[in-house]
Amino acid sequence: MIKNFAPERTELDFLVQAVVDYAIYMLDPRGYVKSWNAGAERIKGYPANEIIGQHFSKFYTPEDVAAGKPDRALHTALTTGRFEDEGWRVRKDGTRLWAMVVVDVIYNDNGELIGFAKITRDMTERRIAQERLEAAQIQSVQSQKLEALGQLTGGMAHDFNNLLAAIIGGTDLALRNVGDQERQMKLLTGIRDTAQRGAALIKQLLAFARKQPLESKLVDTKAQVEIAAELLRHSLTPNIELIVEISDQLSPIEVDPNQLEMSLLNLGLNSRDAMPDGGTIRIAARNVALDDETDELHGQFVALSIGDTGAGIAPENLSRIFEPFFTTKRYGEGTGLGLSRVYGFARQSNGTIKVESEPGTGTTATIYLPIAKTTGRPADGETASTAPIILVVEDDPVVADITQQLVIELGYRVFIASNAREALDLIAKQKVDAVFSDIVMPGGMSGLELARAIREREPELPVLLTSGFSETYTNVREFPFLAKPFRLEELSLTMSKLLPAAFA
Repeated sequence: MIKNFAPERTELDFLVQAVVDYAIYMLDPRGYVKSWNAGAERIKGYPANEIIGQHFSKFYTPEDVAAGKPDRALHTALTTGRFEDEGWRVRKDGTRLWAMVVVDVIYNDNGELIGFAKITRDMTERRIAQERLEAAQIQSVQSQKLEALGQLTGGMAHDFNNLLAAIIGGTDLALRNVGDQERQMKLLTGIRDTAQRGAALIKQLLAFARKQPLESKLVDTKAQVEIAAELLRHSLTPNIELIVEISDQLSPIEVDPNQLEMSLLNLGLNSRDAMPDGGTIRIAARNVALDDETDELHGQFVALSIGDTGAGIAPENLSRIFEPFFTTKRYGEGTGLGLSRVYGFARQSNGTIKVESEPGTGTTATIYLPIAKTTGRPADGETASTAPIILVVEDDPVVADITQQLVIELGYRVFIASNAREALDLIAKQKVDAVFSDIVMPGGMSGLELARAIREREPELPVLLTSGFSETYTNVREFPFLAKPFRLEELSLTMSKLLPAAFA
């Protein structure tokens, strides 16, 4: 807060006029311009004789004037002693500039308000540079996705044909061996495993295609690592061996699964590029306990490591690998954003990443992610009469029957409704502990509309939504979501999170 002017008024005038990089001028208590320096003329475009006596709202955009921003700026300065802001302002010629603004209140020696000191700096070039950088980063991410898709398309097409051949052949054999239960069991198991591999490939394609970030959810860590490893395998040359070592006791984590897979794939592709003459990539996943020795992290974590036998990283570069746009690859082979995104993902997930490397011996990158706090399925001794009741809402009778059997397998009791209206009628008559509904359904009410209706009537009743069409849930984050097709383990983890009170 400025109490008064310095006694050397003439010298102060010379000083203010000499500043050309800042617009420095005084407003009267009503906001009218009383003084004007050379910097103000250069930045705003008005000579002093044209602007003195005009209201300072002349520099604001029409939409900001309509919103009352000039008055709010003076009011804030009066009530707090100072106002700071960044935003678009208007020059005399009508062009806009991005301005950083400070307004201070000025009192005379008697404590009377005599006006405001206003300082403006033109930050347009920095703003434009920042917008261009952000646009370039977005474009780079999308380009890397497309490049990765191009590399994977051939291998995926080959694998899909193999998967379809196995499913079709297994189905034909199962139909021919209806009476042989043992033979049929083996065939059905093979068909199921093959279909799961196909679902994993589809999930990867959807993950690459999406532009928007996804929310974190409870993740079957073992399954996600296996999916990422299988995707990486398609991108490796024949002279690179991939070894996967996953602990049987690997705990679930709560992260964005697509970001996790992208991060593992990014590290794996870096390892591949470090071994042009071939070598070994080793993916390992295990539970670890940290006690502040790694970025001051404390507690139970999952450690996901990707190591290679490549050339390693030079010591002078090791400390810079997470810097955006830093890369040792040739022009056109990398943007330098990959590892910075992996680092950002790990830190935003309340974890970290560590990279160990020695020239000539290889590199190992380890992502540490906190273990999720989840509850288990109902205890084996829990009777059917006390187990939580799940209402499954599904219009496809085959899918409804399979889903019912999966939920029963987890120890829950199940009711089935074929549409949203039937589900609402059942909820009104029968107590249920959770609702598991498809989104796309006939009858004029979708699963999402059903969930909203339930929230209005019974706000404490948990609702889990599912769909095989990823775009149906792209812009909605109101309720938990489990994408089809899902595995029994994924359903178990999601249900245990949805109904923690049932196992307290």
